[in-house]
Amino acid sequence: MSDFQRQHPVAAVSRAFGLIRGNFITILVFLFVGAQSENFPFLWWIAGGFGFLLILGAVNWWRFLYKIEDGVLHIKSGIFVRKNLYLTKDRIQVIDITSGVIQRMFGLVKLDIQTAGSSSRQAAIEAVTREKAVEINWLLRDEKSVPEDPEEVDAEVRTPEQEEINTIKLPHKELLIAASTSGSFGIALSIIATIFSQIEPLISESELFEYLFGLLPSQTDTVMIITVIAIFVVFAWLISFFSTLMTYGNFQLDVKKKEIVVSRGIFEKKRITVPYNRIQAIHVTEGMIRQPLGYASLHLESAGYGDDKGTGSFVLFPLIRKKRILPLLNEILPDYQKELEGITPPPRSLRRYMFRSAFLITSITAGIYWGLGFNLWVWVLPVVSLLWGWLKYKDAALGWGDDILLLRSRGLSKSTAYIKKKRVQDITYSQSPFQRFRKLCSVQVYVASGDQGKSFRVRDIEQADGLKLLEEVRKNGIAVVGESGSDREINKVMLPGWA
Repeated sequence: MSDFQRQHPVAAVSRAFGLIRGNFITILVFLFVGAQSENFPFLWWIAGGFGFLLILGAVNWWRFLYKIEDGVLHIKSGIFVRKNLYLTKDRIQVIDITSGVIQRMFGLVKLDIQTAGSSSRQAAIEAVTREKAVEINWLLRDEKSVPEDPEEVDAEVRTPEQEEINTIKLPHKELLIAASTSGSFGIALSIIATIFSQIEPLISESELFEYLFGLLPSQTDTVMIITVIAIFVVFAWLISFFSTLMTYGNFQLDVKKKEIVVSRGIFEKKRITVPYNRIQAIHVTEGMIRQPLGYASLHLESAGYGDDKGTGSFVLFPLIRKKRILPLLNEILPDYQKELEGITPPPRSLRRYMFRSAFLITSITAGIYWGLGFNLWVWVLPVVSLLWGWLKYKDAALGWGDDILLLRSRGLSKSTAYIKKKRVQDITYSQSPFQRFRKLCSVQVYVASGDQGKSFRVRDIEQADGLKLLEEVRKNGIAVVGESGSDREINKVMLPGWA
């Protein structure tokens, strides 16, 4: 493969659909604005937009060239600005052979070549035959020859280090619960609201509102508002439900000697391979709906994996009972210390947590109550915000052991992060004037993740504990939580707290 080659022409269509998916909201707004123009027919807007994207995809396909010479992958891309990307074997972390909907229709596959930098987003060969993908895979590995029979790829390419130790699948019950409690509900609701804001004038002119609400037994303004909200919520939930089913259907986690492989997707199959030496952190997320039900999701931060947004975070396991988290982590990462003694913020930090959560909401509520004349029920919002502040205080915790850091905090969801000390890129110890007066501090730990990094923070812990953590991470010694040389009372807990 010392001469430059092109992808299969289907890559032009795949590229066009990729542009549509990446700019979906913008395209919708563009089309709906065009639909309201009396001087330009709606169908011309649709045909022109899709035609332009197909032409753009075809030009991208024509300008995309690749070759492999002396173990170096050379990719030329770009329509007006020509880019040359060189990837050597030692830079490549993972080579994934996957297939989306379009590729499967034509018997093709997609090659995702992952590195530790942002160049991995440019090193995707979107449509090649399976035989060609196998050849590229072998030429970018340490193997000396390419197998002649592509049907023997699975047996040939797999080395002893890649043999499965264990395979874990997501049960159908958990998949349905994950879809029902998906966090993408808010995103779906915002998309529906955006679309509705564009088509509402058309619906009003067609008198569809009057017809639909005429079917209701009562036509008061309150009933109309409640009905519209209910319709929005139901449609958003349905979109969230089915999108989660399509995303995590056929989920499988393969545990191997030197890497883990996550496979998922029904229509668009995705396969993510992460070597153990690229794992930077694991964090467990308990959502607002899932936590009372006893469920959580596992996320992984990797320096060698990056999505289109540059983040190295992805879902390691979409839904799992909390009592099964530690056994699962013992199977995947047996060298991680799973439970240890930790500390929580002192009682004097509670007022700070509640003030941060309630101040802005209380101010807005007061303006709405006195300025717009709302009834007393609006003051439920500050009460809820105070409760939220108390939950943040209750869930905050910090612990460290021989080679592990464990940070627990809450935003909208409760998050528990496991970080090995040697994976810490940076740790920040900070104090505001008010914290300094009360001898409190905040600590924030940064790890490598994709191109952007990832951080975990715990606020308003004892100043002495923050300094102790800073010192232990700096010297990477064996730490004992709470030993700060004073006789003060320490709020000790067992982390992570699922047992």
